[in-house]
Amino acid sequence: NGAEQNFLRLMPADTREDFLDDWYQNSGKLKLWLDYEAIDDDKASGLHLSEKDPKRDFANQLLTRYGHLNASPDPINRCSGAFCSRDGIDPALQDAEQALSRLTSRPAAGLKVIEQLPEATMLRIETASGKREVYSLLRNRAHSNVAFLLGEAYRYQPGLDTVTIYPGVLSSYPNFMFNIPARQVPEFVAQMEQAKDAKSFEKIVDRWGVRRSHPLFWQYFHDLSRYIHETTPVEEGVLDMNRYENL
Repeated sequence: NGAEQNFLRLMPADTREDFLDDWYQNSGKLKLWLDYEAIDDDKASGLHLSEKDPKRDFANQLLTRYGHLNASPDPINRCSGAFCSRDGIDPALQDAEQALSRLTSRPAAGLKVIEQLPEATMLRIETASGKREVYSLLRNRAHSNVAFLLGEAYRYQPGLDTVTIYPGVLSSYPNFMFNIPARQVPEFVAQMEQAKDAKSFEKIVDRWGVRRSHPLFWQYFHDLSRYIHETTPVEEGVLDMNRYENL
């Protein structure tokens, strides 16, 4: 756990044990006891971080200092004001991103639809003028610890799952796709917020989902590859559809 140790050295000394305890809950304590050295919780950090949330403060400082190197703006997931969309894009897509931001940073305990989502869902959003943008809706699975190869089901914390929504195709194995006219995105988001079970989620899939039986399935699926070719050609490749689900 060398990388973890190095990260903890950047945090205030009196917070390091709390971070470690959060990473290694329950059975993870056994892994700590058997395999890892005790952390240094005496030597002060050379950074000046907020006592309230030092980890978030560190991340914000990192983005401020080095974000221009390789970090794109992320207002959908990191919305800190009234406007939660990127600058310089089609106004219809800005409205769509503003609506999508309502689904992020909320645990599954408060956003039940997360329980119905696979790992990687693509959102294909098309404006009235025919311009389309693709977003990845990723399910972040929470665990009490990730210290062991087996027994994940015993460490899984589904009520703490969240989603990340980011422009682009961020998976080589898309699990599902929604095709949504830009003007309907607020309605899509509202129904996602209201969906409490599989039956209500199925209505969303019936309206906007692209199942394997969809008459335009191949057109939409191959459009993901075209989108990658247009936006990030260095990352271009053939997407694997073996994990595509028929929700």
